[in-house]
Amino acid sequence: MDDFETAKQLFVEGLQLLETNNFQDAEIRLSRCLELVPDRVSTLNNLSAVKLKLKKFAEAEQFARKAISLEAKSPEAWSNLGLALTATERHEEALQAFDQVLDGNSASAGAWLGKAMILLELKRYDAALRACDQALKLDASKYEILYTKSLILKELNRSDEAQNIYWKSLDMRVAASPVFLAERRSTQKADALIVSQNPAVDDSLKSFESLHLSCLNFPGQLAKYYPEDFHFTYVFVGDVMKPSARNRIPQPDFVINNHANGELIHIKGDLSGLIELVDSFGVPVVNHPTKAVQTTRDVSAKLLENIPGVLVPKTRRFSAVGKTHEELVQEIEEQYEYPLITRTLAAQEGKGMTKVDTREALVAVLLASGFPEKFFVTQFVDSRGGNEFYRKIRAAIVEDEIIIVRVDYDAKWKIYARKSDERVAFYLENKHLLDEEKRICRDPEARLGRLVMESLRAIRERMPLDVFGVDFDVDAAGQVIFYEANATMNLFSTAREEVPYPKEADDYLKQVFRRYLMSLAVTR
Repeated sequence: MDDFETAKQLFVEGLQLLETNNFQDAEIRLSRCLELVPDRVSTLNNLSAVKLKLKKFAEAEQFARKAISLEAKSPEAWSNLGLALTATERHEEALQAFDQVLDGNSASAGAWLGKAMILLELKRYDAALRACDQALKLDASKYEILYTKSLILKELNRSDEAQNIYWKSLDMRVAASPVFLAERRSTQKADALIVSQNPAVDDSLKSFESLHLSCLNFPGQLAKYYPEDFHFTYVFVGDVMKPSARNRIPQPDFVINNHANGELIHIKGDLSGLIELVDSFGVPVVNHPTKAVQTTRDVSAKLLENIPGVLVPKTRRFSAVGKTHEELVQEIEEQYEYPLITRTLAAQEGKGMTKVDTREALVAVLLASGFPEKFFVTQFVDSRGGNEFYRKIRAAIVEDEIIIVRVDYDAKWKIYARKSDERVAFYLENKHLLDEEKRICRDPEARLGRLVMESLRAIRERMPLDVFGVDFDVDAAGQVIFYEANATMNLFSTAREEVPYPKEADDYLKQVFRRYLMSLAVTR
């Protein structure tokens, strides 16, 4: 086979790899093709497109400009150049590049979309909307165009229209394909399917892709941490319950059930359908729905009763249905002393949770607008033992491994993660707490006590989940104060870089998780 035939074969293979999201191997094939047959515009254009996918924007620009030097009117080259310039925030130059495309072909929906996106970045919203509408006239089938229009309408303070267009864009994306495929690489040893609960969509108007990767717990982080070892496919349970949609999901080697909020599974009433979906692949399922439904707050508290060395604050479910507020208050007071905590059934991250110190405060909470008819009450336990700050320790549990991954502090009882400016400022003012966190994570048995680790082991044995988190504290007497345990927590670090969680613990968790996922692939 001569060089031209070899280059032709490499070119075809490169295109096939590009279509399957295997950008790294596509880059290798097309680069080799270009070496054998230099200055071929089609190769330059496709190699530029691959570089864009790999976020190698300088190289993408280089190949696009080379293609333009050989074929001045190449629309693909000008489009690639426009995208590369946009990515490097050279917006005016990018506009000129897309205008070059439109000069040659005013019916290019992609160029009008590219122009709309740049104008949106430049805050020239009226012009952006006109460009977007022109793109829609030419091609009304692209999810990206409708999605971009929703973002423009939002900036124009046309919120209702923005939401309406946004939902249409999501419906269009799901109709085209209900799955989001992460990048594929030749080094990947197994395929994983992540089945997530339907997202809570708000006015942030996140893209279809971002909704999958920005979920509140660990599965959304996996594609970032293990791109070399596993290929991840993401779906929302509401999008794939129909058999026609189920048949469009690639066969995985294992499934991770991320519809793991036990309360939400009960509320949505989709347990049987969820079980049927995850079992239909005939592969191992992490945090199977039948396990997840056993981890509602009240059931978890019941599961962990009477473990030596563990205090599980009493948690009960209450309903206001058919009761006056006085009757409901009396019912709660018969079982609890103040202070106590009221919380909504399914919310996470401290949302819907209120500390109540008096009867008057309890009445105010129950009478508050929007307070649900059904809710939890948990006994408040102050574990500070004379210390200045409240503390929340998180253990990540992966099968039989228990890793202390972070220790958060606050002067207030409700402790949040290190994402806000306020939380960063707190830790910068109290850097000794970061040092103590490192000591605890480095040697938890030495810092917390052997009995604490034995108590965590007992909690692990009683919880039915495969992978989950446990939030707790340890009081002055060495007793574990249990806060919660479920599969809806972030296990990997989400802290701001100014105040990071201990890197050694995070790295070890990644190693443990990788071994666990690899074992699932082998057991198939």
